[in-house]
Amino acid sequence: MRCIILFLVGFFSLPCFAALSHISKSELELMYSLYQAQDRDISKKELKSRLLENQFLISQAQTRSLPLLNRHSNVGFSNEFHVRRYLLAMLKHKLPTLGKLPIKNVTLEWNSKKLSSMLGPYPDSGKYSDEQMQRWSQVELVKSPKLTLSDVINDQSMQGRFALHNGDTKQLQLAIDEFVRFHAITQHANKALSKSKLSLKRLKLLALGELLRPPMQAYLGIKDELHGERSDYVEAIKDTLSSKEITQFYSMNKKDFKYLDSLLAAALTFTEQQQAQDIFAKAKQTSITSTMEKSGLYNQFSGPNKVQKMVRITRQHRQNWLAQFAFSNQIGHISRPIRMPNGQWALVYTEMPTFKFHPLNSETVRYRASLSLTRKKATSAYERLFADWQKTHGINL
Repeated sequence: MRCIILFLVGFFSLPCFAALSHISKSELELMYSLYQAQDRDISKKELKSRLLENQFLISQAQTRSLPLLNRHSNVGFSNEFHVRRYLLAMLKHKLPTLGKLPIKNVTLEWNSKKLSSMLGPYPDSGKYSDEQMQRWSQVELVKSPKLTLSDVINDQSMQGRFALHNGDTKQLQLAIDEFVRFHAITQHANKALSKSKLSLKRLKLLALGELLRPPMQAYLGIKDELHGERSDYVEAIKDTLSSKEITQFYSMNKKDFKYLDSLLAAALTFTEQQQAQDIFAKAKQTSITSTMEKSGLYNQFSGPNKVQKMVRITRQHRQNWLAQFAFSNQIGHISRPIRMPNGQWALVYTEMPTFKFHPLNSETVRYRASLSLTRKKATSAYERLFADWQKTHGINL
């Protein structure tokens, strides 16, 4: 069966491996030791459960043929690149002497012109055609372990690919050195790993599981996506929500939809900071109304009426900046003077708040209800999938 990664790096192609269905004692000991070295507070039992859950997430990504098996985002490095780095951290933790292993570097005698000519201009879309990748796969950079130009391009982040197209031979040499060093270290570590009943193949899957955990949990809807985005899987769950479910959620959580609607408020503005501070001190000793009357000041919320008393306002008051200041102020307390965008100084006082509830048909209710209900349904689906996976593999956590 054709592997879903088009461009392989060396001997390891992530999605072509089946997820693990058990964690050996040696693997657990290694990962627990690594976690302790990173000051991560977790018991061995919790860690074993986490590692198996990671493998469940790999299997879900494989079953759904998700692009994030290859990379988390179009602008980042490939997962193979990240797995190599994670695996090196694991190996150096297990076998510290590997960090001092002498590596014979492979120096590529390319100049900037040759590299940029070989790659051509960076595509506006940031994507490459199959024909380009096939052509670059014929350009061998390292004979053993085999590394081609397409391997390097596939591994790089968007920034790295852009640099290569601009003829950055240092970036290319860095990629070659990283690849060669990884293979030299893993080859050297094989015998020692075997003695400890460990294998590179399984360690790579443990590393991949750690890397895939956050994006896969976000994809399946039990964690938040970056920038509030939602996967097509989560959107499909959201689309199953009924009006009845929204109504029931609103009825059971109505108190959470209560909001501050209006305030009795006063706002005073000044051209000088010292004047504002003096009035603040007087108002603290007496009251805002008394201070307005004795100092000949008017409530800015009263507009052209120029009254010296409190005025009831909502967030939609035409003195928008002052209104937002009032609604953020602690009720029953006069604020300290703060500078306004126009350079003046302002202080506010608020009391006697009134509250309302967002109506059932409001966008606020629909949005909050859909978020909560979708997360609840996604969590239930996640738990069922994980339980079924455990049952299939005879796992009892």
